[in-house]
Amino acid sequence: MNSIERKHYIVVAVSALIQGILLGVYAVSKSGPLRCMPLTVIFIVPFAFWLSQEHWGRRLVNFLAGLTAVLLVLWLYRLWSLYSPNASFYAVPSQKSELIRASMAAFLLIPFFQCRIASWSWKVPYSEIFFQLCRNLFLLFQASMVIAVFWGLLVTAGLLFDIVGLDSIPSIIFNPVTAVPLSCMIIAISMSVAIKHPGIDSLGRWILSVLAWLLPFFSVLSLIFIMCLPFSGLQTLWSTGQASTLMLLLQFGTIILANAAWLDGAKSTFRTKSIDRLAQVSLLCLPVYTVLCLYSLSLRISQYGLTTDRVQAVFLAVVTGIWGFGYAGAVILRKWPSSIGRVNVACVIFMAVIVAAMNSPVLDPYRLAASSQIERLYSGQIKPEQFDYIYTRFSLGRYGNNVLDELSRNGTEEMKAGVKDAMSVDPAEYAEYIYTGLMPLSRREYIIRNARVYPEGRKLTENQVKYISSHWKEYKSYLQEVHSKDDIAFVFADAEFNKPENMIIFTESAGLVFRINNNDNTMTLCGIINGNFDPDALSDFRSLDPVFRDVEINGRNFQITAVD
Repeated sequence: MNSIERKHYIVVAVSALIQGILLGVYAVSKSGPLRCMPLTVIFIVPFAFWLSQEHWGRRLVNFLAGLTAVLLVLWLYRLWSLYSPNASFYAVPSQKSELIRASMAAFLLIPFFQCRIASWSWKVPYSEIFFQLCRNLFLLFQASMVIAVFWGLLVTAGLLFDIVGLDSIPSIIFNPVTAVPLSCMIIAISMSVAIKHPGIDSLGRWILSVLAWLLPFFSVLSLIFIMCLPFSGLQTLWSTGQASTLMLLLQFGTIILANAAWLDGAKSTFRTKSIDRLAQVSLLCLPVYTVLCLYSLSLRISQYGLTTDRVQAVFLAVVTGIWGFGYAGAVILRKWPSSIGRVNVACVIFMAVIVAAMNSPVLDPYRLAASSQIERLYSGQIKPEQFDYIYTRFSLGRYGNNVLDELSRNGTEEMKAGVKDAMSVDPAEYAEYIYTGLMPLSRREYIIRNARVYPEGRKLTENQVKYISSHWKEYKSYLQEVHSKDDIAFVFADAEFNKPENMIIFTESAGLVFRINNNDNTMTLCGIINGNFDPDALSDFRSLDPVFRDVEINGRNFQITAVD
């Protein structure tokens, strides 16, 4: 390996500083054009440079230039897909999923190019590619350890500054505009130093050998889990609400441990055949996880349609599934572990193709989500009042705005009203909603005006609508699950003995009891009812004695907890 000259450290430090400043500015920018920065370029290209800096020269420059060009093309398409002519720069859908996909593909592809740069040939043995990947991984690992120690020391110093009254210094250090550039420079320099020392390779091999011995235990746990499913039933798994996430983590863990155990496929870490066979059991479990994960996602999609987050979940399930079926097939065909290299290379190429397709009209998450949601509306799976017009406008980019344009022209009167309501939302308010969870004011008023009110025939006054919508933030912890008019209901009743009439705001998990002041139309929170409530059952509501009354809903008693 070529030694890194001192002047190269300056270039590395400058690249880290530029990356850190851009990421820091992005972190503090809640709205505006800065939210549209090409994160994939800013994040991936410097890391590719730091990992490959030992191959200093024209070939490295050409590689980085090509990587930048590809990522910029993908970003330009995404920028086009996000902004229709009437869209605004104030609210940008999250780029996290985009960054995760691109980073996964780039991290697995970079070793191919590193070996190409080092050998002048594309015909590189898989063993070299694999160990280059492991080296990159452990460079990032040691950098994360260094940054953890660095910030541990800074936090300690910050506490000391607070004690002596210099609290302005920690506020400067921990501001993202300062903290992110500092972190980037520490990571880049620590990687540069580590590359000069061959000990990183020895450390990597030692960690791999330790990880390998976790696989047999992992196999036992996977086998027990799958054998118990027929007896516990899938409903127990679905009831966790995290079934897909848990199974994806199991698959990722198994794939990582499998590569740690069998390395480049030349030989097994395990010296006895029985342990080697036991370790292979976990690979046979991978297709089962994939099928269960995709089935779980299909249930959610059939119920609620596609969203950009669900498209990302499907991507992760498909990618891990490709590896899972490849590994299991190799075991069944008795070609394991010699075929691990061919499986890994094929899977990486396939994943890169999928990532590229998701940044094109072919598999664009925003296009797929918009098509799915409007299809559910037209097919009658959801009613016009249940359609999320605001999500479609702000979170599905050009394709979502095209859907709203179509509904405004060809939809029913109710659909047109929903579109009009969504288009009236201030983009700045929606940007605040993304970061704080506070729904735009116009949306709050729309939900309150159209929610169910009991007893039948009773309506909220305009003052009450204004009061609740303007004080929504004060009760955000109770109202955060409210996204549509079906998630909230109002009941007028005498919940306090010898007191003015009360208004009770019910969500699925709580009831907020307000005392109405008829003199100035204000309301005061005086009690909370905890429980699970069905809005359809609130018509059967009555108050019970004593002084601060309990309530009965559909034959069930609930206690009111007084609030001072």
